[in-house]
Amino acid sequence: MILQRNARSSEWFLDMRYKIFQIVCVLIFFLSFGYFFGHEYWSFHETETEKKIFEQQAYKQGQDFSLEEINEPSQEIELWETPSVELLKKLVREIDEANQEVLVEVYIFTERDLRDALIRAHKRWVQVQILLENNPYKATYLNDNHYESFMDAWVNVRWSDPLNYSLNHSKLLIIDNRAYVATWNFSYSSFTKNRDFFVEVVDSEIVDKLKELFILDFNHTQSWVFHPQLLVSPYSSRQKIEELLKSATKSIDFYFPYMTDRWLDEIFAQQRTEEVKIRWVVGQDYTDERWVELMNKAQSKNYILRTMKKPKLHAKAILVDEKYLYIGSINYSTYSLDENREVGIIISDTEVISKFQSIFESDFTFGKQ
Repeated sequence: MILQRNARSSEWFLDMRYKIFQIVCVLIFFLSFGYFFGHEYWSFHETETEKKIFEQQAYKQGQDFSLEEINEPSQEIELWETPSVELLKKLVREIDEANQEVLVEVYIFTERDLRDALIRAHKRWVQVQILLENNPYKATYLNDNHYESFMDAWVNVRWSDPLNYSLNHSKLLIIDNRAYVATWNFSYSSFTKNRDFFVEVVDSEIVDKLKELFILDFNHTQSWVFHPQLLVSPYSSRQKIEELLKSATKSIDFYFPYMTDRWLDEIFAQQRTEEVKIRWVVGQDYTDERWVELMNKAQSKNYILRTMKKPKLHAKAILVDEKYLYIGSINYSTYSLDENREVGIIISDTEVISKFQSIFESDFTFGKQ
């Protein structure tokens, strides 16, 4: 009996020692984790919390958006199209004449004259800041040569931060108090072979908002800029483009290189009525499997699709009811709307819309059905 009791006591004692050892190990683990990684853990937790709050606020502001907020700007606004070598010369000249700052946020930068103009501006003590995408789709090293050239010239150049968005696909140029929101990249083919657009804005309120967005992106700061006329992916472009399309009562004219978003598909399906006339201009090289589906859809008298071979289509633009015009970097794809950094603008300026209509009518008329 005594031996059995002693054996049970010994087992109990060993079991308790083992449990105490486990508890001590767990405490040591958590204390060590807190000491070495606690700051990072709580910082990550706080960042995720802030991100959710930020996304909720951005989404609500997008929901509150109304096209009635779009007014003609109080100052000059112009539309430019390519192909146009003269346009390239104009931009080089304006960079050479810059007095204070030149800010560039662009997906692809391979054009040499613009590169050299920026380096010259930097040497004249103009503040030059350049933000480039480090990983263009299927062209990972495309921006490397210009990036190294800017680094060698001590120009303030940075890669975009993939933590804030998947790809930086925006096309934004700011020269002093003038901004350009574009559909093109800084490549020679954009000026010599492509159909692209860019909007030149002098309206101080819009320019200030674009500068604010650039500074946030350049500093790798997660935030968002709101202005009724500006579309910024990934937080506001979908809501505004959907609102723009749903508002159509008479007509939708638009360019697109491709469309891969089922929500936009559904909106267009709803708009295919006798009341809304839809005209599309797409690129000749658009050979996605959905191309056949789109062509089959475009068989009614109010739903017409044309393809253009030259110039090569790269533009992204929508004109609704001859009243509201969207131009920007945003493609009609889920990735572009919800993941990338993209920048666009909605315009109601009658002169700009008239010029766009003239270009569109020419491309549509000579396009292939």
